Amino acid sequence: MKYIIYITTLLFAISLQFVTANTIPNVIVINSSSAVSGMPAVNVINGSGMSMISMNGTHDNSITGESMWSSNYQWSDITITFDLGVEYNINQMYLWNFNQPGFTTNGIKNAKIQYSSNNSTWTNVPAPSTPGYTGNSTYPFQFAQASGLNGIASTNLNNAGNTPVTIGVKARYIRIVAPQIGSSNEGNWGGTAIGLSEVVFTSDDNTTDGYSIDVDASSIVNTCGNLVFGGCQSPSFAQSKTILPLLVDAGMNFMRGDLWIESIVPSLSSVDDYNNNVNDCQNADKWDYTNVELFVLAKKAGMKTMLIISYCPSWLSYNGKTNGVPKDMNVYCDILRKIYSRYSQYVDYVEFYNEPGYFFNIEKSPYSSVGKALADMYIPCYQVIQSITPGKPMGGLSAVTWSDGGVGGSTNTDFFGDSRINTSNFNFYSHHVYSDYGIETSKETVSRVKTALAKFGFGDLPVYFTEWSPSINSAADSITYTGTKSHTFVGKCLVNWMRDGLTGANHWNFMQAVAINASEAGANADGHGMYAWNSITKTGYLLPKAFVFKMMSRSLGLGKGQNSVLYMNNSADQYVNMVAFTNIDGLTSVVAVNEGTTSIRVNIGVTAITGVTKVEQYNVTFSQKGENPTFPAFSASTNETSVIVDIPASSVVGIKFIK
Repeated sequence: MKYIIYITTLLFAISLQFVTANTIPNVIVINSSSAVSGMPAVNVINGSGMSMISMNGTHDNSITGESMWSSNYQWSDITITFDLGVEYNINQMYLWNFNQPGFTTNGIKNAKIQYSSNNSTWTNVPAPSTPGYTGNSTYPFQFAQASGLNGIASTNLNNAGNTPVTIGVKARYIRIVAPQIGSSNEGNWGGTAIGLSEVVFTSDDNTTDGYSIDVDASSIVNTCGNLVFGGCQSPSFAQSKTILPLLVDAGMNFMRGDLWIESIVPSLSSVDDYNNNVNDCQNADKWDYTNVELFVLAKKAGMKTMLIISYCPSWLSYNGKTNGVPKDMNVYCDILRKIYSRYSQYVDYVEFYNEPGYFFNIEKSPYSSVGKALADMYIPCYQVIQSITPGKPMGGLSAVTWSDGGVGGSTNTDFFGDSRINTSNFNFYSHHVYSDYGIETSKETVSRVKTALAKFGFGDLPVYFTEWSPSINSAADSITYTGTKSHTFVGKCLVNWMRDGLTGANHWNFMQAVAINASEAGANADGHGMYAWNSITKTGYLLPKAFVFKMMSRSLGLGKGQNSVLYMNNSADQYVNMVAFTNIDGLTSVVAVNEGTTSIRVNIGVTAITGVTKVEQYNVTFSQKGENPTFPAFSASTNETSVIVDIPASSVVGIKFIK
């Protein structure tokens, strides 16, 4: 009786395991030895030739082998690597060996199986304790040869029961490694290639179609501006006509630049020379407006522009330098009025001064406070601007941490403490973001800046990050500027800041970053910039970080107008940085940044969205421009649309839901 009970219990346990083990879905092949034409590695996991993708499925015996994978690589071990999408406690691996009639000797014989959580560090799956076959210590798993018949069940291990391989570990990646064809380790059953028909993995875990990403299109948690796709300082005047159209095509819609007053007006000996109109120096028709013409080109190219009132002619300043306080604000405003009246139609925003802690000095002036000196300059400058263009937005300051205490420092304390300064005449705050200034660039937040401004009563001002880059120094040598991490750095910053409600941003800078003919005189470049230039052919191209701007601004339509930031629950936040939007056209999109070395699978479900007819996926990598979308399959119900997406390693991905 006890044997009957034991057998019954054993059968129940086997039955229970059979019922509860789940087939892990959406496995992908991320690497394999080169395939024979017409027999790609993807066939091993896509159900090709299978009755169903399940441990209970059967496989065909395609006469051409077109439903299978085969490799005839001759120079080292044959490998195939699987990505399960997320980590699972993997129970077993079911395997259908190569089943092309007449060529079943090409099926894998001896192999080792390895697992990993990061596709970098690999560990061998322990060999079977009682294999039931004569094993090979280096390649301890021996797979049964297929029969070549149609409708074969899983062939698995070469033992009496053809039992599946027990994996018994938690992992995301599995790799099968077979010895080199023709070696004494017998990688196959005597054929001239090595192949498989299908592989299925099982787990007792709740299987998933990737990390769950929940988006509620009806829940707006913030808003962000469309002018985050901007830059500082335009290309050189000579290169502008070639490069500006490329920048605009890439969705870059906002340019900020200095007025450089000292370069426009004539060089004089004193303020008296100006007041006495020596050599007709007050005649604005004779001034040099070369730098300001760049704003004309940018505006005509379709960009919004921000003009910085800067700096001071040395003959007009107390300290005799261009960073000094003007001796005579009437003269300063007269100059400003004459310049601005000519170019006001090409200016959308006016910023007052740039990094005063660095470019402004009160030495030899009657001021003991930088903030008070700036306030005394700001009011008459504001009056000039408003007299020509009433209602023109004006603000600025861009105080930086290392030089003047940052947003909450003494410069701003004294400036905003002036009773004449209020939110009616100071309309936005300009902030610069470099890791050199005390906070890692991507970790700066709009919220922090607004909290600091709130103590002055200006916490509701729109915030523009009018300069940003990883560092103000050593740009040309950094992979975050022109190298393999430049695109993910840009994506990470934009995702973080747009989620936090940033109004606008200007990447430092729009200038040349790479000199293609660096040995030529005058070919020096600023590694912070956005393009490469060939001084021989007079041609240029944008760098990979520009691809992110184009994908987000143009392909997803986030550069068109104000965007709504949507509620998101991101279960993959430790791997992928994500944010969801509804743009001004009412289209929902998701942006994901994967800085890791492995792809991440996510299952994006968007509620409160109807009428979706297509989903587009744009991938930006160091080599992919993200211009040509793919169209992942999606499912849509009355109130929800879901889509499974693989976010490639080191990529910025955009997903757009089209109605």
